[in-house]
Amino acid sequence: MGRWKIAVLLIACAVQARADGVRDFYANKTITIVVGMNPPDQHDNDGRLLARFMGKYIPGHPAIIVQNMPGAGSMKAAQYMATTAPRDGTTFGIVQRGMMMMPLLKYPEANFDPTKYTWIGTRAGETSIVVLWHSSPTNSIGDATKRETIVASSGGGADSNTMPFIYNATLGTRFKVIIGYSGGGDMNLAMERGEVEGRTGWSVGAMRGTKEDWFENKTVKIILQHALRANAALPGVPMAQDLAKSETDRQLLELFAARQEIGFPVFGPPGIPADRAEALREAYMKTMNDPEYAAEVKKMSVDLDPLSGHQMQALIDRIYATPTDVVERARKILMDAGAMPK
Repeated sequence: MGRWKIAVLLIACAVQARADGVRDFYANKTITIVVGMNPPDQHDNDGRLLARFMGKYIPGHPAIIVQNMPGAGSMKAAQYMATTAPRDGTTFGIVQRGMMMMPLLKYPEANFDPTKYTWIGTRAGETSIVVLWHSSPTNSIGDATKRETIVASSGGGADSNTMPFIYNATLGTRFKVIIGYSGGGDMNLAMERGEVEGRTGWSVGAMRGTKEDWFENKTVKIILQHALRANAALPGVPMAQDLAKSETDRQLLELFAARQEIGFPVFGPPGIPADRAEALREAYMKTMNDPEYAAEVKKMSVDLDPLSGHQMQALIDRIYATPTDVVERARKILMDAGAMPK
């Protein structure tokens, strides 16, 4: 019994020493949240809300600031996190979920490995939607198979530049993609100005978090939803997988539905010391359970159904275990459409 007590005491001392080390490290430090999109955008909203609340749950209570780093659908930020960001636990990021599949699809510029990031969590999985301006002659996904419908894209591996081509190949739609918009705000302005008819790969949470009036007033039409589960806020809107014409089409749509669960991914660079990484994960989940934080999320009309860092790691590992033939078909579709280099 004496030895057992000594062992327990030694373990407790080691745990306390690690906790003290994390606290000492973060005291008087500033953490930077790198957001891969410019405002107005839900990724930016999420980052700024985290900056307000998460610091009180990190040992040492560091200050937290947000740095916007837009570029290529948030590819610039994803690359930064993999290559240049400090690996000491003072920097983590939020990017578009589509970035996390770019290495799987072998985009040449995607020189990072999402399975190696330090995963912190996500506020909620998402439902991807096809949104069209109210004046567009296209009123349904069926209409989109009969007439060319012009949609905006931020380029790279972002959902706005991936999903229209996947839908064209699997559902027979005729989306024409206009690339070059810097982010969600620019794409929304393009719809308002009549430069494009809509956008694909927008998430319900991102739309309602920035353009709730469009949703409530039916300023836009939602003609398709795409996720692992149907969204209760979209009754009557067809699910992409349900429209698949073959099993191979359904498998491909399921792959892209799985990435919707990534939601608004929060992650650090590879190599953050384990004790600090765990402290960030714990602080993130405590923030998700903070009543004041939850009240602010509710004001944005977005979901709060978080996944932990460990759950996110499992999800990323699942995506990267996708059968090769399904991945290769997705690559061919995107290469043939010019959405990724051959």
